[in-house]
Parts: sequence; structure tokens; C-alpha cells
Amino acid sequence: MTAIADTPFAKLETEGRLLKPSLNADTHVAGRFGFRGEISYDDSETVLKEVFAVSETGQPAIGFLAGSIAEFETLPKLVETFGAAFNADGKYLIYIADLPQGNRLAIQFGDVKIFAIFIDGTSVYNELIDTFYVDKVKLKKYDTAAKLDALADVGLKYSSPSDYKEVSYEDGLKIKNG
Repeated sequence: MTAIADTPFAKLETEGRLLKPSLNADTHVAGRFGFRGEISYDDSETVLKEVFAVSETGQPAIGFLAGSIAEFETLPKLVETFGAAFNADGKYLIYIADLPQGNRLAIQFGDVKIFAIFIDGTSVYNELIDTFYVDKVKLKKYDTAAKLDALADVGLKYSSPSDYKEVSYEDGLKIKNG
């Protein structure tokens, strides 16, 4: 078993940021640690919700993470809070409630790329299923760890499709504010 202290989640755990975990342990894939729940990133009220995240043994950063936030303006604080737990090799999909409908942005923060995606009343889980073309009927039969593995297997290979607009954070603010 992988101890959380041996993962990129250790700093977040120590800081008390990992909230409401439905999974905070090894998954069914050898050498993979997974987290499902919420992660606070500014204060206890500013939370990345519906988190799906994994790290692989021997890797310094979280390899795949998806979750939702309420406000685009808090995105830099999220990246800052994760710090070294994010890197250039990771795949980070952040669904944002206050982006204008239909927006899909690829935003660089140093060497870290964040895929910022509009979300409305749906769940991160359903958005990931649609984005990754994963069989929802098949997933229903899986436990929490197996569902995370199935989504992470596709997410770790995700690349920036052509429907994402590459923008700076400042240009993203302009898009958000119209």
C-alpha cells in the first residue's frame, strides 16, 4: 500500500486541504494513488469540488486531476496552492461555473497547463464521461476506485484538442468578463 506521505497529496493532507474523501488510497492499478472528494485551495470556503485525481508511484506530481470551481478569478490561487503537486506532465481539467457557456480554454501557469472548461448544472463525472467517451453503463458496475482508474487511464493520455483556445490568464479574464 502507498502511504499518502509518499505521494504529491502529502502537502495538501498536512495542510488539511483534503476534504470529504470518498477515496484517499491506492486504486486497483498497481502503483497508483487516488483521491476523490474536495480540496480547499484558498480558505475553507474556496473549494475544488467533485475531484478526481491520481498520482503514480515515483512521479513528483499529480498526473491527472479534474474538478470544478465556482469562480475563474480563483484559478491562480488553485495553481499556487497545489505548487509542486502540479507539473508540465500533468493533465488538469478544471470545470468553471462562471465561464461563458461553451468556453474551453488552455491556460499556461508557468510550465503547468490548465484546461479551463465551462460547466453548468451537470457533474464533473458526467462531463469527464462525455469528454473522454467512456462507456457510462460499464462504469456503473465499478466501485469508486475502478471508476477513478477508468477515467484516469484516459485522462493521463489527454492532449489539448483543437477546440481549446490557448490563452493567457489575463485573456481568459477578458473572455469571462465579456
